[in-house]
Amino acid sequence: MEYIRIKGLEKPISKLIMGSAWMTLEDEPTGHALFDAYFEAGGNVLDTGRFYGRGSGIAESERIVGNWLKKSGVKRADIHIIDKAGHPFITKDGVTHWERSRISPEFITDDLMYSLDHVGVDYFDIYELHRDNPKVPVADLMDRLEHHCLLGQIKAYGVSNWRLDRIQEAIDYCNHMGYQGLSCNNPSYSLATVKVARFPGGVYADDAYASKHKEWDLPILSWGAQGAGFFAGIYPRDGHGVNGGIIQAYFSEENFKKLDRCNELGAKKGVDPINLALAYILNQDFEVAAVIGPQSVKELNSSLVGASLKLTPQEVTYLGLKSDTYQ
Repeated sequence: MEYIRIKGLEKPISKLIMGSAWMTLEDEPTGHALFDAYFEAGGNVLDTGRFYGRGSGIAESERIVGNWLKKSGVKRADIHIIDKAGHPFITKDGVTHWERSRISPEFITDDLMYSLDHVGVDYFDIYELHRDNPKVPVADLMDRLEHHCLLGQIKAYGVSNWRLDRIQEAIDYCNHMGYQGLSCNNPSYSLATVKVARFPGGVYADDAYASKHKEWDLPILSWGAQGAGFFAGIYPRDGHGVNGGIIQAYFSEENFKKLDRCNELGAKKGVDPINLALAYILNQDFEVAAVIGPQSVKELNSSLVGASLKLTPQEVTYLGLKSDTYQ
């Protein structure tokens, strides 16, 4: 397992981050077994949020994480927890009210207090704003995050699904105020080129978006780094039986060409194409980590393979369609 540094944290974080958004209450034993296997493999970051979870587990991901912390015996100082504020409200039947923005200083505090209690911890290592609302001044949001950082309730803070101009504004404001400032950004960043967002307000980073993070020295913690399974080759190319959101987001001549190159290089290296897609992200020339959501040990092991692959700069540009050869 490889690691990256995050401003505000004493210990580095693993480049694979274990997500928990898929978990239901019935899946809790499976989730705990995956947490165990992930931790044993050197992983040290769990990602959760107030409304995370599916089915019977909607808004219960935090409790599942907290229960694992109690029973695992893992010392709190040895595991990083990422939590988030401002996700749109989700009802128990799974309906997300995207039209109701929950981005404000007041929601930051409300979500933070709720989540600390629900997980059963005194602080979060990284706390992110899950969405943005450009109508809310950046200064108000950064003031509140820095406030909770100074209180020791969060060690580092970042944003998720923000436009570049808003991130730049946040960086400039925090520098002006002498704040600790942003420690990370959490967009979806993958080998795939996504032209239609699967979720309202979702930001899908392309290489131009990502390159700004090298200039800022701001790590990307990518969600959807493996393209929602697109690079596993599980979707028939004619789209038969495939969710319409997946088709709109990922089905394009460009992405299928990238998949073909993953198959080609994968055959050469003896790995699956999805391993190459993950390796593409983790072999960028700036700090990147990837949030994964394996639902079995087999899927976890596949991500571990992808995280261990070393790609040459030529192979990275070949997979990204920036060159016609990887030699």
